Amino acid sequence: MSLGNRNRAMQGRGLLMGGASIAALLLGSAAMAQDTPGASSEDTIVVTGSRIHRSNATTAIPTQIFTTDDINEAGTVDVGELLSELPGVDPSLSPENTELSIQNSGLSTVNLRGLGSSRTLVLIDGRRAVSNSGNGERVSLQTIPAGFVESIEVTTGGASAIYGSDAIAGVANIILERDMEGIEVNARYGWADASGEEETTVEVTMGRNFDEGRGNVMVALSYDHETPVYADETRPDSLRFDDWSGNGEFNDTYLSSYLPGGRFEGDDAWNIDGVWYNDKSLLPDGRDPSDAFETDLDGFNFRPGRTLSPEVTAWTGALRGRYEIAPRIEVFGDVLWSRVDSLYEGSYESAIYSTDVGPSDNSFDIGYIASDHPFIPPAVEETRSGSVSWYRRFVEAGQETRDNERETARFAFGLDGEFGDTWHWTTFATYGRFEQNQIQGNNLNYLNIHYALDIESDGNGGYQCVNADARADGCVPLNIFGEGSITPEMLDYIEIEGHLRQVREQTVIGGSMDGALFELPAGEVVAAFGAEWREETQDTDVDDIVLEETTSLSVVPEIEASFDVIEAFAEVEIPIVETVTAQLAARIADYSTIGTIYSYNAGGYWQPTDTLRFRGQYSRSQRAPTITEFFSAPRQDFDSLNDPCDGLLPDGSGITAPPGTDFDPAVITANCQSEPGVQAYFADPDYDGAPADFDGSVYAPNAGNNTLKEETADTFTVGAVWAPAFADDLTFIVDYYNIRVEDAIGAVSTQTTVDLCYGSPNFPNNRFCDVITRDASNGDVIEVINREENLNELLSEGIDVSLLWDFEVPSLPGEFGLDLRYSHSLADEYEFIGENGQPEVEDSNGSMYDPTHEARARLSWSRGDFYASYTLRYESGGVDDLDVDPDDPYYFEADDQFVSNIYARYRFGEEHRTSVYAGVTNLFDNIGPFMPGNFNTGSSSNINSPQNHLIGRQFYVGVRSSF
Repeated sequence: MSLGNRNRAMQGRGLLMGGASIAALLLGSAAMAQDTPGASSEDTIVVTGSRIHRSNATTAIPTQIFTTDDINEAGTVDVGELLSELPGVDPSLSPENTELSIQNSGLSTVNLRGLGSSRTLVLIDGRRAVSNSGNGERVSLQTIPAGFVESIEVTTGGASAIYGSDAIAGVANIILERDMEGIEVNARYGWADASGEEETTVEVTMGRNFDEGRGNVMVALSYDHETPVYADETRPDSLRFDDWSGNGEFNDTYLSSYLPGGRFEGDDAWNIDGVWYNDKSLLPDGRDPSDAFETDLDGFNFRPGRTLSPEVTAWTGALRGRYEIAPRIEVFGDVLWSRVDSLYEGSYESAIYSTDVGPSDNSFDIGYIASDHPFIPPAVEETRSGSVSWYRRFVEAGQETRDNERETARFAFGLDGEFGDTWHWTTFATYGRFEQNQIQGNNLNYLNIHYALDIESDGNGGYQCVNADARADGCVPLNIFGEGSITPEMLDYIEIEGHLRQVREQTVIGGSMDGALFELPAGEVVAAFGAEWREETQDTDVDDIVLEETTSLSVVPEIEASFDVIEAFAEVEIPIVETVTAQLAARIADYSTIGTIYSYNAGGYWQPTDTLRFRGQYSRSQRAPTITEFFSAPRQDFDSLNDPCDGLLPDGSGITAPPGTDFDPAVITANCQSEPGVQAYFADPDYDGAPADFDGSVYAPNAGNNTLKEETADTFTVGAVWAPAFADDLTFIVDYYNIRVEDAIGAVSTQTTVDLCYGSPNFPNNRFCDVITRDASNGDVIEVINREENLNELLSEGIDVSLLWDFEVPSLPGEFGLDLRYSHSLADEYEFIGENGQPEVEDSNGSMYDPTHEARARLSWSRGDFYASYTLRYESGGVDDLDVDPDDPYYFEADDQFVSNIYARYRFGEEHRTSVYAGVTNLFDNIGPFMPGNFNTGSSSNINSPQNHLIGRQFYVGVRSSF
């Protein structure tokens, strides 16, 4: 086999095209391989999870492979969505669930075993890729066009000894096309049944061999555009403002009390659709003055027009080449480039008289409106007892927007060669650069609002801002009373646009070799070894005014940091007896941040018969802290919070323990009453004995920690592959995995932190209260810092089952195929040290975002040039909060979810060079459960949880042709 063809085989082209090929791959039976078209016992390939070339590629760890057919039938060109089709592979970040994220909006990443994208290593052709995120190690799979992908291999279990840090949950290795001859064009158009989304994709790939096959060059380009999906009448649930209340049903109360026309003097005066109301002469019919303004009746629905799925435009390109410069020595080079733009439209920004201006340690309120303010209308004047408190949504500024432009370039260069009869070697260097430029539009300048509300007479019959410096800066007196009261000149002074620029760079230099060391009675001992050096850098820049924290712009701290690591690794495969083989690997890595760490694994397989193989592996894997986890100052984020002090009355009644906890309400009451801000709330005449109302969104910045150390995972996998002799082309695979991560890097959630603080008898002298800041003037929680730390433990445990069968039915024409994959989660939990110094365990297995059961079944049928398939995906329902008892009114459980896809293809022309195809995803238009923002798993978008499929039914048609 030529060196070029050997390199092609190394990439694993077409490994799983049918049951016989699967059996040949996983069982390593020479007889079976000889009976399988295209499977030669002389070919050597490398599959993910090993660096050793082997005949018929045996592996000790579970491996799932997504073939070209799987990719074509998935109905999407987002590689992240493709991978999430596999049970046990979940989308971590997606364009749909990152609409509120500052640094990650628009990304598409994967998450193996529920352990997070940071513990899933994504490779391109077996090599690392630069991160596409400014706050983590995340490869956005939108940067990799599906048309370039030849296959995708997903391994479960620790692979740090093979690939280094981040491979704790497993590895997703995306193998790209190479050695193509000719031109291939793919054009595809898709549209959603109801939501209006449209997708247009064009892919062109050209390749040519030259110099009698010694070289090959390939060029590929692609364009993909997805139109946005908005919260509107096509998705009625996206507009609903219900919440799940304590009576065990949905109530229409999830509106906002921040009105476009403003609300003043607490609940005493408000403006809706240009009409003034107050609790005096303008009281709505049937209202009691003490309950004048009612949020569920008078509130504002901020959902219409928000982006549920963003507009995304992606351009990608690739230039790949190889040339045999000397016998058995080949030079290769790759250039991969992508640009992905995404645009989100959110709600309208709001402000309140007590909105903080400036950093939390040196802030002041925007302020009340003075009693002699000339713009106070009669409806407010009638209720005024002094200066005027206010709440307002500034719709005049337009919807908040987040416009992202992401560009990624990756270069690889190296040499491959052979010497002796079995030895292969490779050296390479890669460089990757990712740049994100973000514009945050239609935000508010709180400091300018502060100045613009403080006005005086200008002596000429008009008004001016009191602050002279503000006047010099163009301050315009501001009128916030009523809808449409803000003129373009006023808006120009208080509106602001923010800019964020992030650059990630990665450089890797490495080399390895593998081959046979010596012969044992049972066969050859083969080994691989090598070394790598890697450097990661990050540079984050934002506008200076963002860091001043005087605007509604999201605060992202500037970071200029880097680390490097040098690593050495070795792997060996030892045939013990003819039917038993052992596989060992080890790696040593020295980081500039945390020092030296060690990874290793030991495993193997036993093949008692030609049709049965058992496999297993134990691994010790590490993950080093990322740049953000180690170096980042607090970076802005907001979380929903159900404040334990909410509902407290001045007499000390009204407190109940948070759902799912056994805290003593008396302890919570005493702790809340001791807060100066809570007492200030009760003393405010605007609230006049009303219960404390502190629930809502809270500033919850995520912060790095330079005292972090590596996290360590012990992973055990054991499984079996059976290809029974009584059925041709049938393969049955079962694997068990147990991944236990010690010193796991993470942060205790905002809700858990606040609950543990106020439920403690040691309040406020505990570590959870240390990161909470409550406003001393009105009782609101201002900030809860989510600081990264080494938690005690993460545990992920489960079983995977696959059944793959190509068969014929005697009474029916054509050939059938069955691909069934099932994943059962046994445990998914994390443990940390609680307030009393004892371990606290948070279990998520069986929750809505961590289903116990996932399955994917595909039944296909082909006859001649026609092929069709039906795919059913299943995900078990889940509980919103596992700590809440089923008989509790706050208990909510979502139903099981089923999504059906159909696909058909017809090939025609000379050598079947042209095919037309069509399909429907989500055939029965299953949107999923209604999940409002007061759920742990929900959001204010209502249908954007992990259980939802917000786009609904989609159709697509396409044509693929080769020349």
